[in-house]
Amino acid sequence: MTRNPLQKFIWILLPIITFFLGLSLRPNSDSGSVTGKSKAQTQERIQSSLGLANRQSVKSKSSGNNKNSADPTSSTLNSSTLSGTKLDSTSIKRIGQSLREELNPLKRRQIFNELLQGMTLDNAREIREQIKSLDQNSSEFRDFHFVWGSMAGAEAVINGTKTSERDLHVTMTGWASTNPDQAIAWFNDLDKLNDKRLSKDHLKRSIVEGLANTDPDRAINFISALKESGDKDAHRMIHDVARKATRSMNLEEAGAWAQSLPDEGMRQSSIHSILPKFAYSDPESASKWAASLILIDSDISSTAIHKVGEAWAHRDPPASAEWLSSLPESQGSNTGLETALHHWAGRDPKAASEHLVSMPNSTGKDHAIRGFVSKVAHEDPQSALIWADSIQDESTRNGALINAGQTYFRRDRAAATEWLQSSGLPASMQSKINPQKK
Repeated sequence: MTRNPLQKFIWILLPIITFFLGLSLRPNSDSGSVTGKSKAQTQERIQSSLGLANRQSVKSKSSGNNKNSADPTSSTLNSSTLSGTKLDSTSIKRIGQSLREELNPLKRRQIFNELLQGMTLDNAREIREQIKSLDQNSSEFRDFHFVWGSMAGAEAVINGTKTSERDLHVTMTGWASTNPDQAIAWFNDLDKLNDKRLSKDHLKRSIVEGLANTDPDRAINFISALKESGDKDAHRMIHDVARKATRSMNLEEAGAWAQSLPDEGMRQSSIHSILPKFAYSDPESASKWAASLILIDSDISSTAIHKVGEAWAHRDPPASAEWLSSLPESQGSNTGLETALHHWAGRDPKAASEHLVSMPNSTGKDHAIRGFVSKVAHEDPQSALIWADSIQDESTRNGALINAGQTYFRRDRAAATEWLQSSGLPASMQSKINPQKK
């Protein structure tokens, strides 16, 4: 039976995946600038892993179903590619033109592989000229700069400050993934370069992402060091690390990993990142786990309850609202109720309103009404305003009235103007609802 397109796509990606794996297992060299000899050794290892990966991929494909040989999308790469031969300027231009003209994504990836496999420190800039016009979000554009960063380090990163394309981040990520010692040492000494185009605030995220690819523990240590140096937002960079570190874990393991982090901000941020995956797939189990944290860590529990309630609300708003209403009141349950009633109002506003009527007055109910109002205001602003006015907490009530009133003005300015004039709301609120009001 002929392989389906997905199988073909996997065969084409296999060499690149194997290549990146080879890079991640490469021993780190000492910090400092890369000498000519070490660059040559780096290139030799890269070319060797590329050639081996593709020979294995081609061998596997040819030993499968011979019917694929008639399919141009599954044709093998040419001999110069398999041998890792350096590309000259003429070949680079020819392949680059074919890459830009090819519309079939599978064929385009094969063409791109030819450039990547023939890439050296000497011809990298020529190859970049051929791919710089590609979509900057494309895998080809990003993979080239990741590999160039892996090979050339600071040279490739600094080049990114002189280009108009968005290549600096992924280039730095490639360097940090492959040679973290050099990348971190260079980052720490960045102030000495006195180059305003090289921002530590921007590059620190690239380093974290690169470290997360190969060594999540080191990424955590890097984030901790940033916080100790005074970076107040450092814990927010844990998101990518958390997703990669826990991708093969079950919920209990992922939760334990998050709780073991050295900083409260990192613990909460990691829960935000990893919990939705489990909550979407199995909200009942995730809700039990989140609720079990109440007596262990109230802050983490609140964050977990919020994320589970939010994810569950996308699938089953009534079930999410019922679960959240059964919990002790917390910031997480209140925010979750707001999200749940927003989604419930979009599916069945009558049932959602009946649920609100049945709820006892509480901060949770105020948040639930605000979520309900934020959705209903688009279809029935007058009813939304009545509901908003029933909120007990003054600050929450004023916020809901302002948002609903603004929606009313976008929907029917004449009717909204008449309502606002007779609303009796303070002038400060009226000016927020209708900024054009004189």
